[in-house]
Amino acid sequence: MISVRRMDKDKETQSEATDSAGILRRGFLKGAAGLGLAAGVAGSVAEGIVAPGTAYAASDPAKNISVPLPTTTAPEQLHLQWGADPARSVTVSWLAPGTVAQPAPKLAYSREPITARNPGKVVRLPEPEPLDLRRPRPEAAATSFTDGLSGETTYHYHVQLQDLEPDTTYYYEVSDGAASPSVAGASFTTAPTGRARFRFSSFGDVGEPTSGSDINVSGYTWQESNDTCVFTVDAVEDPGDGLGAPLFHLLNGDLCYGNLDPGSTPSVWRDFGVNVARSAANRPWMPAIGNHENEFGICDHAGHPYQGPVSAAGAAGSYYNGPYGNGHYHSRFLLPDNHVRNHDGNRLQGAFYKFQVGTVLFVSVDADDVIYQQSNNAKTGAGDTFATGAVIPAGVLGDNLQYTGTLAFEASDNSLVPDGRTANVQAIWLEQTLAEARRDPSVDMIVVYMHQVAMSTALNGNGSDMGIRQAWAPLFDRYEVDLVLSGHEHNYERSYPVRGYDKPSGTVTTAFGSYAVGDTFDTRRPTVQTTEPAEINGIPAWNTRQGTVYLVLGGGGAASTLPYQTDPANGLPQANVWVTHNGRDAVEDAPWSAGRDPGDAYGYAIFDVDPGHRPGETTITFKWFQVPGATSGGTVTLPTAPYETHVFGRKLPLGQPA
Repeated sequence: MISVRRMDKDKETQSEATDSAGILRRGFLKGAAGLGLAAGVAGSVAEGIVAPGTAYAASDPAKNISVPLPTTTAPEQLHLQWGADPARSVTVSWLAPGTVAQPAPKLAYSREPITARNPGKVVRLPEPEPLDLRRPRPEAAATSFTDGLSGETTYHYHVQLQDLEPDTTYYYEVSDGAASPSVAGASFTTAPTGRARFRFSSFGDVGEPTSGSDINVSGYTWQESNDTCVFTVDAVEDPGDGLGAPLFHLLNGDLCYGNLDPGSTPSVWRDFGVNVARSAANRPWMPAIGNHENEFGICDHAGHPYQGPVSAAGAAGSYYNGPYGNGHYHSRFLLPDNHVRNHDGNRLQGAFYKFQVGTVLFVSVDADDVIYQQSNNAKTGAGDTFATGAVIPAGVLGDNLQYTGTLAFEASDNSLVPDGRTANVQAIWLEQTLAEARRDPSVDMIVVYMHQVAMSTALNGNGSDMGIRQAWAPLFDRYEVDLVLSGHEHNYERSYPVRGYDKPSGTVTTAFGSYAVGDTFDTRRPTVQTTEPAEINGIPAWNTRQGTVYLVLGGGGAASTLPYQTDPANGLPQANVWVTHNGRDAVEDAPWSAGRDPGDAYGYAIFDVDPGHRPGETTITFKWFQVPGATSGGTVTLPTAPYETHVFGRKLPLGQPA
């Protein structure tokens, strides 16, 4: 539960109200003084209070029009992230609502609720400094970021709490430090150590509430606004099985789709942040970068602002919104440090990272670095002029292919490998991370999560990307990664355990290079190891030593990519495959596709980890819950029974070979 209060030096009492989302609101919310607080804490509007922009409802503005942010400073958009060791380190982050920095931001935390008698340990933050990935991120940081197209500067606050006690609940409050300060707070629990049970959740592709929702604070419905995301966030806090909220959430990319409203990107991020704070203030939400985090601006690819007239930036190649177009993402999150520096001098903290909870290692990677499907990155707004005077040239893309270094084609196994003096540093880090994990006796299972997909049978969505199959699937095979989670497709799909790849199995559908339509092409189709699970207490059980299971969990709320594709000749699953940068130029039969949900694109995943008693005995029980699609301002009833349940582990009975 998030609590908020506004302190008035002339009053010693405080009012309390609980809104429909279960958020406790405390304080003096009168006239203009209450606007920032009402807008800021959880996004719903307290009775009698009008948050900036919510007095009316509006459809999506023109893509080059900027919707102004408020000038209040009450803390909002609270969100947590794990530190390097989730048992002992948690980062607390929050934002000011708009374009005015908080006067004297601070955080207080304690094992007991923060009160006048228990003020907790206080951390005061420094003056804001612009995002600069060339410098280390301090433990207490105030980061400003100026959006290249709207010209609005937003303020992001981060405190990395260290030396915490494992499996312990802490309470915290953050304050803007104004003359009549506004305060918001919640609590969190650190991770356990050793062989411990825990649960986590996952989905991607969220968006933000429509103007018809009382969670929306901008008053606008954006390109990917939807009210389903209100209920997927609700479900994280109260999963349908009644067994309690997860310890943390994995967010598989495409957070708010701010690049689809390039003139008002900061306002889109705000609507997203206010919605997810209803959960992310209580437990870490650990993101992966998606293609829609790649935005247009006035920086070069490394994030350096153009030094000449703003109107000339785009033509000079400076059309990225901060480093790699991901400036809002890197300003908003302070994630575990991978200690990797890119060839351009930037530190890549948060672009990809790892953390371990109990006997499971979690690895987040940025698939924009390897995918062939670059054509939808930040294309909205190309050809337009924006509030700052920036002109984005027609036809440009925010292409991040191999932005962390070179990958060379290896013909012997149809793979992509780091190469040369500018070798791909993410791929090098990933292999080192996986190799170390398999040598570490404390790690039983490895879960990798990213945005884009190696395997998908979505007909109208994105399809399978051969770049992931070539660059990373060989590593997932070599080090026996157990689960790979993704989003990108706005639906659900599960693979059989796969390892290795089949003989050439694709058929060219669009001519390219020397290939004609109908030619056979090697799509590096993953080889199915078994289609017959074992069974534990009536639940299908898969031994992931046999092969990696891939899960598409893109049901967070963004517009559906149903239906699935089938082979018209036999009615079996079929997949379009990105084999060039121009499109899905090949198709393959998809014997690897094991589970799909044709009736509901939306949902959330719950994973329960049981470490067993001895090394190697960890199992992960996976449940996929459907979420009915919500209309603007509508409500839905969340199911209490999962759509699918499966158990994964490395010492489970083996399935029959395929």
